[in-house]
Amino acid sequence: MSRSLVQPCRPPGALALTDGSRVYTRPIRPADRNALADAFARLSARSRYLRFLGPKHNLSARELTYLTDVDHVTHEAIVAFDEDDRMVGVARYAAWPESADTADVAVTVADDWHGRGLGSALTARVVECARANGIERLTGTTLWENAPAAALLRRLGFRAVGSSDGAVDFRLDLAAA
Repeated sequence: MSRSLVQPCRPPGALALTDGSRVYTRPIRPADRNALADAFARLSARSRYLRFLGPKHNLSARELTYLTDVDHVTHEAIVAFDEDDRMVGVARYAAWPESADTADVAVTVADDWHGRGLGSALTARVVECARANGIERLTGTTLWENAPAAALLRRLGFRAVGSSDGAVDFRLDLAAA
């Protein structure tokens, strides 16, 4: 299937969180490499472990390119910046290489921004983008011990579809949602 998108599915804008704080959100750009690297460096080892399903000490130059130079159709990422212009969250989907109609979703939120609704808001926006771009299903995997991530996915309509090696797999059929 061929897809094209003239404009990002979600325009930039302010987002009010559950605690009253505000962030600015927009689609990620290649120029965000340094901001993403800085945001990753500020994450605790525990947050990195939960996000990457194992130890992760740094992002390589290749990973930074992959994570910031996206086509906004088969791979989208929405980022959030605080009032000091620091990246504090990112949610993304990336289509599976073998099936462009299915994409994996992931979210990362700075430790000091947990519990404010940022992860839920960013992930909901990415789900909207996936639907607008013709993605038919989203998948996500989290560790069993990451109850907040599992709860976030369930709130957005994802259903557990399997588990192995301490991780649980979720799926959301966008056509049915």
